[in-house]
Amino acid sequence: MSESSQQPSAPQARGPAQQRAELGELSVPPPTMTARLAATTLLLEAFAVLFGTMVAAAFLPEQGVGRGLVWGVGLGLVVVCVLACGAARSPRGVVVGNAVQVLLVAVGAALCLVVLEAGIATLVVALGFAALWWWLVSIGHRIDADRRRWAAQLAAQQ
Repeated sequence: MSESSQQPSAPQARGPAQQRAELGELSVPPPTMTARLAATTLLLEAFAVLFGTMVAAAFLPEQGVGRGLVWGVGLGLVVVCVLACGAARSPRGVVVGNAVQVLLVAVGAALCLVVLEAGIATLVVALGFAALWWWLVSIGHRIDADRRRWAAQLAAQQ
């Protein structure tokens, strides 16, 4: 049988993992779930701070706290949350997010010294978001670890 009479074999369907392996690309996915959950939590927290600032701006001037101070601190915290949301993709994103959680709990505790009722409400919300942050980041780490393990098992099978 001559070489010209041989028919080429039909190309086999290859999945994205096989294509990456053939190209020599990294087959282990980056830790994306931790970053996604962290960024989501920080963005929700930014909205909560913004809405809390609106409420505080309406009620705290009656307690002797300046409206400009309320808006300045509140919008400053919103900006910090949004910037930390963007930093969540970096390797130090969780550390930045931890610092934001500590900052917001500290603001809630400091507000307790100025106006007890508003401070307690702020502190409860800040502690709730800190607990949510810890829970979602720990889940994200577990999901990322599982994805790395599955990628390693897939690479070992090929």
